[in-house]
Parts: sequence; C-alpha cells; structure tokens
Amino acid sequence: MLKAIQQADPKRLSLLAILLLCFIWGTTHIAVKYAIQTIPVFFMAGIRELMASLIFLGLSLGLEKPKAIDWKEVLRQGLFGLGFFAFARGLMVLGLDYAPAGLVALVFSLIPVYVLLINLLMGQGRMNRRIVTGLLLGALGMFLVFRESLFNLEGTDALIGMGIALGGAICWAGTSVLLSDGRDGDLPAMFRSAVQLFFGAMGLLLISGVLLEPVDFAAISGTSMLGVAYLVLFGSIAGFGSYVYAIRHLPVAQVTLYAYINPFVALFFGWLLLDELLTLELLLSFGVTLAGVWLLSRGR
Repeated sequence: MLKAIQQADPKRLSLLAILLLCFIWGTTHIAVKYAIQTIPVFFMAGIRELMASLIFLGLSLGLEKPKAIDWKEVLRQGLFGLGFFAFARGLMVLGLDYAPAGLVALVFSLIPVYVLLINLLMGQGRMNRRIVTGLLLGALGMFLVFRESLFNLEGTDALIGMGIALGGAICWAGTSVLLSDGRDGDLPAMFRSAVQLFFGAMGLLLISGVLLEPVDFAAISGTSMLGVAYLVLFGSIAGFGSYVYAIRHLPVAQVTLYAYINPFVALFFGWLLLDELLTLELLLSFGVTLAGVWLLSRGR
C-alpha cells in the first residue's frame, strides 16, 4: 500500500488530502467540545499530539525503516512542530479566554489571506484581479458567518483576544510557508510528522504545567476519551498528515483554502449532531465563500 501511495500522482493525492482536511478539521471542533468536558484544554491537546506522534513513529519504524537520522533536520522539523502546535494553537486557546469563539474562528478562517500576504512580503507570487476578488469574496463570506460576534464586541477583552488569536493564525500561516520550501532533508515523511507532533506535544504539556492545570484522571469520562481518540486518529494523524503532504506538493496558499471551507463543515455537523442553528443566510454565505475559493484557485 505504501508503494502504491508513493507511485501515485502527488498532485492528485494532494487534492484528495485537501478534501480530507475540509471534512476532518471541520468536524474536530465537535470532538474538542466533548474532550474538554472533563480534561483541561492544554493537557488534552498535548496528550493528543503525543499519542499521535507515537503512532506515526511506530508506522515509520515498521514501514519506512529509517536508518541514519539527521539530527539537524530533526531539530528543524521540531521547530515547525512548536510553531504549529505550541505557538499557533496555544495562542488560539489563549485568545478564547478573552474573545468569543466566533471571533477567534473568524481570525483563523482568514489564514489564506495571511499566507498570501507573507508570500508577497517574501517576494513569492504576484497579485492579479482574480486573486484580489477571490480574497475579498472569501473574507466577505467569513464576515457574513461571524458578523454577530463582530458586532457584539464589549470592552477591550474581545480586542485583546482577537489580537492574541491573530498572532496564532499568523504563526500557523508563517510556519506553513516555511515548511513548504521543498527541503525534505533525509527524514522519511511519517518520521517527520512524528517529530513535529512530539515537539508540539512537549510545548503544549509545558504550557499546561506552567498554568498548573488540574488533571483529575478519575473524573475523565468515556465521552471525553472518545473525543480524544477521534482527535488523535482523525484530527492529528489523518488531518495533519494530509496537511503536511499537501503543502509539500501544492502552493501553500492553495492548500490553506481549507480554512474557508472548515467553518461551514463545522456548522453543518453542529446542526446535525448538536442541534445548532443552520439558516439559509449561512448557506448563502457558503456560496459567496465558494465563489472566492474558485477565483483564488483560478488566479494562481
């Protein structure tokens, strides 16, 4: 099976990976809600990434059989892991302490915009009418979804939270751009993912320890454990593995378009499983966003 994957067309596999991302990362917020019912947030996130890293390591040792290890490359991939998980996700969670979830989701849904701006600052890529129009339509679609949260700002806490979340989103975008430089080093793909997840897990568990999060193992419910299991197998292994594969074979600005689709997948499954509201207005917003995604994909 591994040989078949290696021989397949990387671009086709990358497009499949993006489709998986849209579905998987659009559903993880439901699993997170269940997981953190009885497990502290940072501790849960750290354990999730640690378990995923050990599974990736086992798969790598069994299938890839890495021999010589380039420790400089291990450190480099570890820094990417810290960027993705300890910094980006850590700042996102911290932002949720100050701002409503809708505002934080809005900030992170605009990751394609941050990626494009970072690429432009680095002298990579050029703007054209399709790209500008696509960005505006995508941003408009996200604004329509989260506008209530935006108009209900009270005090400075929400602005502080949005600023913190923006730092996390930019960190995710910047790490994605750096990781897409095409330098694979001598580390096999699954081993690289194991390293990134392990370093990210250590960063999250360190944050949990600094915050003195209370962990009552006896109080952890079966529902929370099922939530963690879903996050490990789908959110981290299938989702993050797909993301890393895609940004190594497609432009990172194209891969991060998943961030425009995720909120609508989340809204659909929230309606299906949690009885959350799904309106015609939200569906129209989805149409606007899809038009933006189409223009962006055509403009590159």
